[in-house]
Amino acid sequence: MDVGDIKKEQEEEKKAAAQAEKQSFFQSLFSNLFKSSNPEAEKKRKLKAIAKTFSKTKYHNFYRASTIEVLPPFAKLFYDIYKLVSPAQAIFKSNQNPNLYKAQVVNYSLSEKQVALLEHFDQQKILEMARTVPLQQLSSKLDEEFSIFSAEFDNERMNRTENIYKAFSTLQDFCCFDYYVLLKKFASSLQEFNFNAVPNFEKINGEYITDDLKDFCAVAYAITDENLLWNELFAFMKATQATETISLGNWKKIVARIKNIQQSGAFELMIRHISGNTEYVTQVQSHYASLIEPYMDKIQEEIRTTISKIGYKQKENKANQLCEQIFGSTDFQTLHFYIAGANEGFSKKELGLFEYTEPLNYLKAFLLEYVKKDIREFYDVVVVRGQWDASLANPMSNAYQELLKISDEITAFDSDLSEDGTSGLKIKNLLPKTAHDPGAENIINRVISDSNEQARGFIVTSAQDLITIGKTLKQLIEDYTKQKPEIVQNWRELERFLDHPMKEFSVGIYKKIYLFVQLMQQYLS
Repeated sequence: MDVGDIKKEQEEEKKAAAQAEKQSFFQSLFSNLFKSSNPEAEKKRKLKAIAKTFSKTKYHNFYRASTIEVLPPFAKLFYDIYKLVSPAQAIFKSNQNPNLYKAQVVNYSLSEKQVALLEHFDQQKILEMARTVPLQQLSSKLDEEFSIFSAEFDNERMNRTENIYKAFSTLQDFCCFDYYVLLKKFASSLQEFNFNAVPNFEKINGEYITDDLKDFCAVAYAITDENLLWNELFAFMKATQATETISLGNWKKIVARIKNIQQSGAFELMIRHISGNTEYVTQVQSHYASLIEPYMDKIQEEIRTTISKIGYKQKENKANQLCEQIFGSTDFQTLHFYIAGANEGFSKKELGLFEYTEPLNYLKAFLLEYVKKDIREFYDVVVVRGQWDASLANPMSNAYQELLKISDEITAFDSDLSEDGTSGLKIKNLLPKTAHDPGAENIINRVISDSNEQARGFIVTSAQDLITIGKTLKQLIEDYTKQKPEIVQNWRELERFLDHPMKEFSVGIYKKIYLFVQLMQQYLS
């Protein structure tokens, strides 16, 4: 073709385009000039045009516009689809765990390195490792391995995994459409999942199935997405499912049929004509959500929860061991109202809880059993009668006096939470009102929060005082063993006021203080 021919062809195309534009203009003009101003008449005109357009589609035998009846061939199409997807539908509906298939898709997509690492994240495996590896070290090791696991999800692997699951979700939605309920309207004798003989379908009023058809189009048109990886999806299903639910060949035939229906616009024309909504357009809504990110978050949360449980259990065991060493038992109660038992009522009302019941109970017991007995005896002899520098004795003396004061304050604090106490009475009166009065709930939560703050304050201050006493006590024990004491000048004289050997008595008190401070740290850390 030479240059002259090309120019001639271009001029002809321009003339044809101009002529088409001119015709379009006049058609629009005439349409506007003769358009009815009556909305009902205009609607009838549109419905008539819709019926005419539908009659020219290859699916014209599905619907009779003149009587608004949906015909048996329509039902036969849905019956054929139902027969093909019914095995998949039965399996999907029997699975009550929505996360099963998500896990299967992810596991199918993992690299060999990820599969190996995944075993380390198993709760039982973590518990086993915790028996031989220090918790902090184990936690750091798992964090490092999780980072390696995450890095294996490069863009290619992530996109492939997400696309397989998107295709799976789309197929599942299509298969789980309620074909049986729709078909039952055409044949009342139809039995679910029974395909021994094709039922005798009858024509029905289109209004009976309009909503069903809308729902079907919403899920059906999603499967025509060209980006869905059907080959990869069916390879996954073959590798992971015990039985074949639907063959790839049959599925591709269904997709092709739905695509043909979608392109013809037949179902939307039916919906518009039956419903009278001449502008109706199917909205294809995808229920698919991201897969990898929630999966990774779940693994990380499970690791953290397991580590947290192990840490809590180790602290609990450590606390019990320390408590046994200090008191000889863990089963005793020194408080009456700031106790774990009170939390049962709070929990039922979804209120805050008393958080320091155990350590405060132990603290009160220690103040009664040791501070007011052994430590008092040591204090009365060594601090009061001892000849030593006041600048060294004063910190220990102040700490001891503060512990005695805290013991009384804890008793008053506990009594305040009784039914006769200010805080306890407030809780008692407001507790029944929490169901319908948010203000009552707020006040109780504030009382509980303030109580927890007070309890923690008692524990922290007491621990600091005991550390002060313990440090001074250690210096005194060392001083006592010297041939020429430098702190207390009259050790030998002081021995006369004790019924037990000075050194053993002092060392025993120091050990109890050391153990008790450790016990309190289990609850404060």
